[in-house]
Formats: sequence, C-alpha cells, structure tokens
Amino acid sequence: MKRLALILSLFMTVAVASGQPVAVWLETCHDFGTFHEQDGKVTCQLRVVNTGDADLLILRVKSSCGCTASEFTRAPIAVGDTGVVTLTYNPKGRPGEFEKDAFVYTNGEPARERLQIKGNVIPLPETLDEQFPVRVGAVLYNGSTLPLGEISRGRGRMTYMSGYNASTDSIIVSASNVPRHLSVSMVPDTVPPGSTSTVTIYFDSKQAPLWGLNSDTFTITAEPLSGSSIEPSGYSQVEVMAVVTEDFSILTDRERERAPEAVVSCGERLNFDAVTQGEVMRQTFTITNRGKDRLHLRRLWTGSNGITASADRQEVKRGKDMTVTVTVDTNVYQEPLLNALLTVMTDDPAHPSRTIRLVGEIKRM
Repeated sequence: MKRLALILSLFMTVAVASGQPVAVWLETCHDFGTFHEQDGKVTCQLRVVNTGDADLLILRVKSSCGCTASEFTRAPIAVGDTGVVTLTYNPKGRPGEFEKDAFVYTNGEPARERLQIKGNVIPLPETLDEQFPVRVGAVLYNGSTLPLGEISRGRGRMTYMSGYNASTDSIIVSASNVPRHLSVSMVPDTVPPGSTSTVTIYFDSKQAPLWGLNSDTFTITAEPLSGSSIEPSGYSQVEVMAVVTEDFSILTDRERERAPEAVVSCGERLNFDAVTQGEVMRQTFTITNRGKDRLHLRRLWTGSNGITASADRQEVKRGKDMTVTVTVDTNVYQEPLLNALLTVMTDDPAHPSRTIRLVGEIKRM
C-alpha cells in the first residue's frame, strides 16, 4: 500500500508540474480609425494573460502581409502575468480602408489566435495623383482605358478599376450607356469619405459585335449622396478594348484537312493610281477559297479615317472568290501619301488575319 501511495503521489506531482498554460486575450482587434498617410507608421499593443497553471510561451507571430510588422514578449509568461504583441502598420502607398490579420502561435490553449488591426488611410496628395489620375466629380479613378488583349470567341474576361472618394461626403457612383456585351458593377455604389470602390467589368466575347478589335465605352457618374453637399458631380467615359479571335485549337484533324484556305490576289500590298487631293481613290482585289469547306469573311478593318473596305459577299465555296473594294476619300484622308493598313480576317485557320499595306500618291491642288 505504501508503494502504491508513493507512485500516486509522484504521478500527481508530475501532473501539476506539467500543467497547461491558457492564453486569454484582453484585445483581439484594434481600430486605428482614420489617419493621414503623412503621419507615418501606426502601432498598437494587444495583451494576453496566462490563466493556466504553467508558463506561457509566445512561439511566433505571422502577419497576413508585409505591411504589418510585429514584436512580442519572448520571455516565458508566468501564471497570472501579461504578455504583449505589438503590431505596426505602414500606410505608405496604401490609401483607403484596411483590415489586416496577425496569427499568434503559443504553447498554450488556444495554440493559435487571430488578431486584427483596421483603419482608414487618407493619402498624400501626390499619392492620389499617382494612383488615381482620373477625376470623376469627387471620386478619383486609377485609369479610364482598359486593354483586355486577345479573347477567343465564346469566352469572357474580367478586369477591374479602383476609385477613391477624396471628399468629405458620401458619393454615389453608377455606370450607364453600357454595351450589351459588357457587364459593369460598382462595389460599393455609395462610397464613404476616404474609402475606395471597385468597378468590375466583364467582357462577353460571345456577344461582342465584331471580330478583331472591339473598342467600347461606357459612362461612370459620381454625385454626392446629400443634396446639400458642396462636392461636385461629374462623369467620364471609360474605354474597354479587346481583340476577339477564333479558337482553332478545337478543330479535329479532319476539320483541319477540310478547312478553308484564303488566297489574296494582291498579296501584302495594294497599289492605287495617283489622284488629286479632293478625289476618291478606289481599288479592288479578290479573296479566293482554295480549301474544301466554305470560307467566311469575318471582318475588313482599317484604323485610318477616310478609308473604307467592303466585300461583295461574306462567304464563298471551294474554288470561288469574293471581291473586296477599298475606297479612299482624300477629302478626309489628308496625308500627302497614302500609306495605311487594311486587316482581313477570315476563318482560314492557317492565316486567320492578314495585313495589306495600301499605298498611293495624293497630289495637292
């Protein structure tokens, strides 16, 4: 019996000696409120009390992003004592509202705790100019031209704009005159002072009206929520550009073997006879289908004012051709020499897009 009592006594002594630390946090969130970027770094301390029956150790602190620096009590925290985690936020180049997390790992219970800091940064004037160069009323945006690159027909692509309310009033933002193949949303659509808003734009190539380059615009409007506000209303055009292409990667070997083949009679250059300024220049060339399946003309496009191109048909069978007429109105095209580019787009998978240089002399009167 004495031996058993001794064993039980030793077991209880070990159990007490290897007790469990318990971490009770007095604060898990700190709100810095609104402060200016030029004020520099802001710092707070979040405290933890050890309510267990063994020393508490803070093992490490992991921040959610590089802009949050942390320090912490590294010595063992005795039972009943308090430890501290210090979090620092650097607002430089980070205007607007923020919420950042830091995860604290300990040897106690709980083993991990999430701490949070938040606030709202009023940026430097030069920071605003650099990051948000486009003004729409009292709201500043980081751009007004959105290039999306190439998108295969049938697919979509999303892009974003950021806006910042640089005023002291809440501002309502909205989009109008949006083409049907674009979707535009504002989150939030009522922007508090010193806060940001995200404009999400989705381009649906299946609904896009043109093959090749599509250049579309919609209108952003910003107006104060309060009718008595002294802040100005405003609007601006946003341009969205995308090149819609055909996805030939889905063709089978048989479909490729039977695919249309476009042969342009003028090659890469179309020459015009010399004309006097004020006259109209016309020239034609043919596109012949040397493939097996029907050839479809997708688009004739030139970016030069005063130059148009049209075809007498939009598709041709094997061995047949279509005639393309290019017209240059020298009343609109004011250069002394004709030197422009015409893009021909077809469903020929080997050469879906061809560029033809238009050349000629325009004599001044």
